Parts: sequence; C-alpha cells; structure tokens
Amino acid sequence: MVETDLAMSAAYSKRPMYRHIIVCPFCESGQPIPLDFDAIHRCQCGACYKVCGNEALENGVSDIAEELWSEDELDFIRSVPIDFCNVVVEKDFDRLLDLKQAVDSCGMERFCKFDRNLELNLIWVKRLF
Repeated sequence: MVETDLAMSAAYSKRPMYRHIIVCPFCESGQPIPLDFDAIHRCQCGACYKVCGNEALENGVSDIAEELWSEDELDFIRSVPIDFCNVVVEKDFDRLLDLKQAVDSCGMERFCKFDRNLELNLIWVKRLF
C-alpha cells in the first residue's frame, strides 16, 4: 500500500500544470499573460503587445509604434500612405483575465489605475520590414 501511495504521488508530480497563456498571432508562440498593463511586451518573433482599454486603442498602437521605430522612422512612416506593420486587436481580454484569476492560487490583481468596468483589449503590432 505504501508503494502504491508513492507511485500515485509521483504520478501527480509529473502532471502538467495548466497555465493560461496568450498566443502570438504572428508566430503562434505562447506568451505569459501580462501583469503590467502599462508595459509593452515583446514576443520572440519581434511583435510587441500591450493591454489597453477600448477608448485607448489608438494610443496603445502609437505606444507600441514608438517602441518598434525610432522617431525619424515614425516621422517618415506617418508621411507616406503605405502599410509598415500588421496590427491585431484581441477583444474580450477581460474574459481571459477572469479565467486566469479563477485558476491562480495567489490571484492576480489589476492595477488600481484601471477602471474595473473598463473593457480591455490586447493589441499586437509587428513590423512588416
């Protein structure tokens, strides 16, 4: 019976831990769910992502653009009508945060500077060249 208990406990320790991740829409690699909603996070493929509210989508894309390009490059990009990047907006990011919070034993708190009623989105931006 002791051997059975040891075998069972060993089997439990080898079970995968279920973690919620977000998936890059450009390379499909998994990324951790960002805890800092002001920070811009970077994927291994070069794409950047950020969490922001519905009303701040344009500002969020601008913040990421400032991370991806220098000021001179941004001036040029804004002056010509050519696409220089791909943008993906994932709606209902709050739903994923709620799932993660329900699973995490320590819990994840949203920063108090964000309105809890604000619907959050996840913005991805990647340079084309």
